[in-house]
Amino acid sequence: MTFMMWSPLHIFMIISPVLLIIILYQLTKDNGKEENRRVGIILSTILVGLLVLRNIEIWMNKGFSFHYELVPLQVCHFANIVLLYAFYKRNNTAFALAFTLNLIPAYLSVVFANGLENYTTIINFRGLAYILGHIGISVVTIWAYMVGFIQMTFKTYLKTLRTMLVLFFSGLIINNLFNSLLNQPSNYFYTQHPEKGTPLEWFYEFGRMISIGAFDIHPIYLILLSIFGSFLTFVLYFTAFALPTILERSEQIKRS
Repeated sequence: MTFMMWSPLHIFMIISPVLLIIILYQLTKDNGKEENRRVGIILSTILVGLLVLRNIEIWMNKGFSFHYELVPLQVCHFANIVLLYAFYKRNNTAFALAFTLNLIPAYLSVVFANGLENYTTIINFRGLAYILGHIGISVVTIWAYMVGFIQMTFKTYLKTLRTMLVLFFSGLIINNLFNSLLNQPSNYFYTQHPEKGTPLEWFYEFGRMISIGAFDIHPIYLILLSIFGSFLTFVLYFTAFALPTILERSEQIKRS
């Protein structure tokens, strides 16, 4: 079964997170916090399991040799581990990271799923892991927000933003090491180039790639991507946490 952009299957993929979030929320909204935490751990474990099966398939297809795709540092692969850690450890920073860093790329990977067109069939662990994994990250993250696991103050947001920037520039270094030492073109956190078919390609058109020793860096793209990412995460934080607080206080002042 091959994949085609904007086909009925793709449209269903795009709308399915909304449907699944509604269903999951209705099934769990009356649960206690600890019961929902167990639900979160189970769902996150399933997502990690899909990632493991995908990596096993890639490992076998690569002749059981090491390959950069086996390292779960791609934004959405990393999200599976972040979600599981957040539920297991009850870690607010990890929850905030899942909400601000992982949510948008996961859902955009469903909308701009051009990469699936390169698959001869999506009926394999790799194809199904791509579809179910990205949908699952979107669903579990939004559900975690709706049932109250994700709480952010401005201080938490700044801490999360610093963590994201450290991950971003660590990805730049690791990508260049993979390329220079192993001749493998990894693209963790999209620091080397944007995903094809996404709006991030616009940023790449500015400036050019330069070489500093064995490192290849596109300074303008990195700066624009950092600014854009910071802006998006702030919009998420403000819309989901700061704005409701402002409106609530405003309403309290009006009533008093």
